[in-house]
Order: sequence, then structure tokens, then C-alpha cells
Amino acid sequence: MTPATYFNDALSLFEALPSYHTDQLCLAHRTVHLRTPSLALRELFIPALAHLLDTPSDELPALTIWYAEEKDLPGKLKAPPWEGFNGQGYNDGLDQQDVQLFYQPWQMQVFLYSRTRRTGVYWVRESQQVPWWECTFSFRILFHLWTQDLPAQLVHAGAIAKDGEAFLITGKSGSGKSTSCLNLLRAGYQYLGDDYVWVELDEQIRVYTLYQTAKIEADNLDTRFSELIPSIRNKAEFRQQKAIFDIHTLFPASAIPAARVKAILLPRVTGQECTTFEKSSAVHTLMAMAPTTLHHLPHNRAASYHKMTSISACLPSYQWQLGYDREQFITSFGALLDHETTPY
Repeated sequence: MTPATYFNDALSLFEALPSYHTDQLCLAHRTVHLRTPSLALRELFIPALAHLLDTPSDELPALTIWYAEEKDLPGKLKAPPWEGFNGQGYNDGLDQQDVQLFYQPWQMQVFLYSRTRRTGVYWVRESQQVPWWECTFSFRILFHLWTQDLPAQLVHAGAIAKDGEAFLITGKSGSGKSTSCLNLLRAGYQYLGDDYVWVELDEQIRVYTLYQTAKIEADNLDTRFSELIPSIRNKAEFRQQKAIFDIHTLFPASAIPAARVKAILLPRVTGQECTTFEKSSAVHTLMAMAPTTLHHLPHNRAASYHKMTSISACLPSYQWQLGYDREQFITSFGALLDHETTPY
């Protein structure tokens, strides 16, 4: 069996469905169709993408994603028959020029994508087995596989804007991205994401919102964002997972679709009182942006690395030394946004 045969077998199960539900998204000016017979899965995956929902039309989609749990399909899909999938779901022993697979054997879910058909497939044995984090960045793997043939890249970063001018905020997990984005959102800035965003490489680098779902560790929630506790989506589980919030519902005026990227910030928690900025280099920016993005999204690494190199080279960047004085943090960010060329 080849990956193409496996994909065709999977797709045939969906194409045999007598009925299904379709949601249309508008993502970076492109039409996406999400098709499923599984309403339980739809309830899990749509909230993170609800801000992208668009009026149904006859326009041909640029991407189609079929998704379902096993019981709602007319037949069973066998697990990928190949050995060699690593912890990031990638198998370098397979020819994945057209059909690409993301599979972690210990999880009962499979992602498939065909470049020629611009079609993705997501299968899970039961909706209850979907990892909780998967619902905060719905179909991230499939969106990433799609971007291989687009002038676009998913980036492990947040983005905050004012008047259509955005800062891309990137770094490894725990560097302070989410806390910084949410503090600035609370201070009245515009929000495009705090975990993964869509970056479009054009004459101007633009960032598009992909997920309007924020995740906060329970202890961080208690000490810094306690006023958000009544709005937690996963109230019963957040102490064991992370607290999940729908930003477009909580802050509808602040959730914007896109902005031009003005500069890139590389946050680092210092434990000092004051927040400061220092000019950084394209190399440091790339090393902050690429490793975690490529770790989470291992397919098409050469193409992704090339795009992130271009993003890093095209934009000024700053080391962002994060202090604990919240008022000074907000004030210093505003000064940088207004006078981007002046180091602090």
C-alpha cells in the first residue's frame, strides 16, 4: 500500500456519506470547506475557528477538510500500516510528495492531506479521544500541510496590533507570549492570536488570525487573570489542562482579522521590575521562531524554514525583556509601537 492508496481508501469513506454538514471559512481571503457527519466533533473543533465562519456560497473551496469519528462513517479506516512514525507524527521513510500523513500511534487520530486534490482528512476513533489541546488549534496540521504550496506559513507566535499595525511575538513555550498578548489585549490592543498565527508573505508581511482561542495555566490564571475565570470554556477540567477562552466572544471589538506586521518581538521573562527592549538580529529572530514551529509541524521543513528565514530577514526585531510591573509593561509597549525605530 502507498500513502496515495491509503488516502483514497480514507476519502472514499467520506465520499460515500449520504449526508454531512458543511461549514465555510474565510481564511486569509481563501475559502475553506469543513465537512463532517459528526456533530460531536464539530462542537469540539468549530469554537476555535468560529470567527472565520463565512456565508455559504457556490465558490469552489481552496481547501476541503473532511473529518469524522469512526462510528459515523460507512466503514472502518485501518491505522496507517507503516512503522517509523516519530514522536512528532512524521515518517521520513515514506514518499510524501503528494499525500502526507501525520500519525502518532498512541493517539487514535490520523491526519491526511493530498496536495493535488487540496483535500485533507481527519479521522478519530471516538470524539472523546480527541486530545484537549487539539480543539484549541483545530486542524493545525492540515492547514500547515496546505501552506506548502502557498506564500504563507503557520508560525508558533502571537500577534498584537493597533490601528492595523501588528507585532509578531515569537519564542519557545514558556517565554511569555500568551501572558504578554493577554495583558495587552486587556489594555485595549487588538488581538490576532497568542499561540499560532497565519503569516502571509507578500510585498508586505501580513499576519492573519487563525485561532481566537487563548490558553492559560491555572496558576497564571489565579494570579494574573482571575477576572476571566467566569468565562472559562472547560470549567471542569482547566486545573488539569489549561483554562480555555474564546477571545472573539470575550473581546469582540479587539479581535481583528489581519494586520501588517511592523516588527517581531522575542519575549523573555526576567524577574526584573521594568520591561525593556533591545534591537535583535535576523539570526536570533529565526532561532526564536523556527525550532518550536518545526517541532510541532515537522512536514515540509525545508520550505517552512525558507519562509521563516524570509520573514525574519524582512522585519526589524527586538529582544523583549519582560518585567513584572504591569503598568510600565503597557507603557513601554505603547512607546515601542509608536516609535518602532527607537530602542529602549
